[in-house]
Amino acid sequence: MKRFLVCILLLAPLACASTPVSTSPLDWAEADERWSIHVVTVDPSGNDRVTRIWMAVEGGDGVLRTNDTRWWANLQREPSIRVRHGGADHVFAVKLVTEQSEKIRIDEVFLEKFGGWERMMFPQERGETHENYARLMRRS
Repeated sequence: MKRFLVCILLLAPLACASTPVSTSPLDWAEADERWSIHVVTVDPSGNDRVTRIWMAVEGGDGVLRTNDTRWWANLQREPSIRVRHGGADHVFAVKLVTEQSEKIRIDEVFLEKFGGWERMMFPQERGETHENYARLMRRS
């Protein structure tokens, strides 16, 4: 029991520490080398929701997609997201994508990046793999 309490006391500051907000732009080429990233949205309660998602880059912007998820509901309420990368949060405005041709381009980028995994998990026609698509725009 004593060892457990020592562990809790040592790890508590790490669990409670907030992630700094970056003042420099996110290097999308570097972020795109990863299969997934952590995004942070804010729940109605005010708590952060950290979610690991697949991401890709299209036209120099980070793009994402999802179906009916809690973090997407957060974006509809507040179109702002933080991308956690390199030990810092990078803040972005979210532009919801509704145009079919843009959804197709986004799906094609995911197909190029993830190849067979993308085809196996999302065999639908390009532009129809998910209900929701978005583009991340750097906040000024």
